Amino acid sequence: MKFSEYKYERPSFDDINKKIVSLIDEMKKSNDFEEFDKNIVEINKIRNHVESMKTLASLKYSINTRDESIALENKYWDEHGPEYKKIDKLFYETIVNSSFEKEIEQKYGKHFYKLVEFSLKEFSEDIVEELKIENKLCSEYTKLLASAKILYDGKYNNLSQMNKYMLSDNREERRKSSEQFYNYFESIEDKFDSVFDELVKVRDRIAKKLGYDNFVELGYIRMKRTEYNESDVVKFRDEVRKKWIPLVYEFNNQKKKRLGIDELKYYDDDVEYPGWNMEPETDYDETIEAASKMYHELSKETGEFFDFMVENGFMDLETKESKGFGGYCTYIPEIKAPFIFSNFNKTFDDVDTLTHEAGHAFQLYMSRDIDMPEINFPTLDCCEIHSMSMELLTWPWMKLFFKDNDEKFKRTHMATIVRLIPYCMIVDEFQHIIYKNPELTPLERKSEWRRLEKVYTPWKNYDGNDFLEKGCWWFKQGHIFKNPFYYIDYALAEVCALQIWTNMQNDYEVTLDSYMEICKDAGKRSFIETVEKGNLKSPFEKGCLDNIIEKIYTWSIGKVYIK
Repeated sequence: MKFSEYKYERPSFDDINKKIVSLIDEMKKSNDFEEFDKNIVEINKIRNHVESMKTLASLKYSINTRDESIALENKYWDEHGPEYKKIDKLFYETIVNSSFEKEIEQKYGKHFYKLVEFSLKEFSEDIVEELKIENKLCSEYTKLLASAKILYDGKYNNLSQMNKYMLSDNREERRKSSEQFYNYFESIEDKFDSVFDELVKVRDRIAKKLGYDNFVELGYIRMKRTEYNESDVVKFRDEVRKKWIPLVYEFNNQKKKRLGIDELKYYDDDVEYPGWNMEPETDYDETIEAASKMYHELSKETGEFFDFMVENGFMDLETKESKGFGGYCTYIPEIKAPFIFSNFNKTFDDVDTLTHEAGHAFQLYMSRDIDMPEINFPTLDCCEIHSMSMELLTWPWMKLFFKDNDEKFKRTHMATIVRLIPYCMIVDEFQHIIYKNPELTPLERKSEWRRLEKVYTPWKNYDGNDFLEKGCWWFKQGHIFKNPFYYIDYALAEVCALQIWTNMQNDYEVTLDSYMEICKDAGKRSFIETVEKGNLKSPFEKGCLDNIIEKIYTWSIGKVYIK
């Protein structure tokens, strides 16, 4: 089915509730697992329809935040989505209280059973009203980003459209456009402060109503971290601080030499080569054509996947007025279709985002026959392995997009990866501090952010920009507002993806086959189990970072890594 043919209709909560409760009653009466599971299958058909309608409303709202009719539907889900969690809770309780634990684990996996147990820990009817408030605030944040109209270069630009100026090979234009970009955030600083302050407080109330000391423990449960905890993450952050930051300094020194700059400023962060603004050599249609050629040559499976996405319209990639900021991949389970949302703006990010989100979408395409909602999409730490590995697995085809600049793209991409990891540490530690201290004022939160920047990114120079100097860079980071504790997953997954990058240099076909296998498994396995199946080392394993840093030094900097 084409995306344009798939129609949205608001479900009737009462009808859905009645049907599922009836099926749950039948589950409880089942004398054998076959009968029990038959009802699970019927319940999942209904749950997948509900999830599809919810996803469709959210997706259409992202595509056009000014569409009043779809804004009303998005508001409906903000308010009624938590009500559907009550039904899920009944379903989960029936699963864990049944006498068929062994059969359930055999069919759906032990990880599924653990996910159900975690889902029960994160919800009670006592927090429904708070969940509605949380949803509403997240939508307000989305609208704040989408509402940007920045007058630059003689026209009004949204946030995505400003990227091409901020990546200009002209340093003065980078400076001016970056100032204008952040001026937008500063102009409504009080609104960002207010939304975030309310989010912190409502999440703190939710956690305490559920019996937790603060939102941190609940945040880990929401993220379904079944095998590692806060102390593991603290050790990982410490390893990055000790071992990874020197690697970034090496990259920065190389960049300064290439650009002829004595001191890097914040508007130099994403530029690596003089005279090259990292713009793809292809226009929109040519980019899609190049991507099609790339995925057909990569493998039979990826070729079929990309044809499916293009022919059925499951991508909305070009930036436009009133469109939500950034990019993501989502899934419409009822029609077994991934969907890629992005904001192409004729920059490096077009290709980077396409390959990243295509990694998510390919995983969903490969595991589309899994009808259990809890495991057709993996936990987010696993999800990012699929996406970040796809970015690197497609390196051999970058000439299609960047022509003679393909090597510059690869080195710029690696530099982006290297700098991302310490930034992830800032986001993660910041959120631990914020949610352990919900009484902090907006000014105190910003001060904490700036302090952490000096720990993990000590080279950061804001060139006298008072707004950024006081700690407001994170206003644009949607995960901090909408997906607390998500961001460390990027770093954990990137460590895995870099191992795949190393392996593919030795045997590309074997590495690709291993990648395909973990895509097929979707959410059947936990993070550690997925890493093991992919023949990778856990980021929490001692010495893991050392091996990766050594390979990056050798490939990119041409030096022998000295521990």
